[in-house]
Amino acid sequence: MFIGNQSSNKVERAISEVRRGRPIVIYDESNYLLLAAAEVLERDLFNQYKLISSNVYVTLTSSKVKYISQNKEHSSKRLLISNFDELLHLINCSKEDSIKELQCSKTIDAYAVALLKFSELLPYALVADMTFENKHEMRNWCKENDIIVLDTLLVNDFQQNQSVYEVCKTSLFLKQTQEVDIISYRTESGGREHHAIIIGNPDKDGEPLVRIHSSCYTGDLLDSLSCDCRSQLHQAIQMIADSGSGIILYLMQDGRGIGLTNKLRAYSVQRGHNLDTVDANRILGFEDDERSFAVAAKMLKKLNINKIQLLTNNDRKLSELESSGIGVTKCLPLIVERNKYNDSYMETKFGKLGHKLRVF
Repeated sequence: MFIGNQSSNKVERAISEVRRGRPIVIYDESNYLLLAAAEVLERDLFNQYKLISSNVYVTLTSSKVKYISQNKEHSSKRLLISNFDELLHLINCSKEDSIKELQCSKTIDAYAVALLKFSELLPYALVADMTFENKHEMRNWCKENDIIVLDTLLVNDFQQNQSVYEVCKTSLFLKQTQEVDIISYRTESGGREHHAIIIGNPDKDGEPLVRIHSSCYTGDLLDSLSCDCRSQLHQAIQMIADSGSGIILYLMQDGRGIGLTNKLRAYSVQRGHNLDTVDANRILGFEDDERSFAVAAKMLKKLNINKIQLLTNNDRKLSELESSGIGVTKCLPLIVERNKYNDSYMETKFGKLGHKLRVF
């Protein structure tokens, strides 16, 4: 008897193994790839890799490659790794002035990187191409070595599945607006939790005010001066309270989707090399913005809301909601709070990330 969603369970087990520094095997129609997260890899396991294959590589994302090649290369690559110290240098030395010749990546490498991003680890996968006569031989080898094996089709399905289900609902009292309802949702893939804060009684047949807010531990909780997240969150709550009703969708995707620890790494890179938030992401191997707002559309549909007025300065939220079947009749801007600590960040948001102040 099989219990639950076997496809999702397999990917989640693989993610758990990757986070623990254990290798897994992924495969498609023509490739078998042994992979591990370079960030948490131990020296002994690296040495075992070298016994299995003389050619061991680390994956470099297109963002990383574009940055280190100064936009001369635009596709993901592989870097041949000779020894463990070389791997440590790549992970710990975030800004390379030059790098030895890169090799073309394989399509299957993208699935290895995706698993690392699901795990909120740095997107450096240590990979070795494996040769098996067939899938039966591969599975026997993996069983003998206690290694999880995963079809890339399952990784793709996991990545595409943004469906959510309601976990619980309760009332809450906020300083700005008194009683609200808060609903917790979990994603079917990965179990990440997101929250809907319902202020008043939004008209499901109307066009309620909605703010999609990505979690920011440093801003929302610690009141960091390096960003405008907390001020935008509380400004949105006040605007909704003043209008009588609306919804805050609080999505757990800190650091524009790279996770809190990687965001702190990006802060360190910014300050160590005098860079902006976008270039810091690229040096670490991440896209400028790794977030998905499709899950927000799923949450709105769970609330039986199909048309909204959106509180945002970010056109990406508008386009992703509309492509996911949510009508946006109006965009209302949020006024940003600038200070000497976030001034450069604000310039980057408007200059590189396409944020705007406008009403339509």
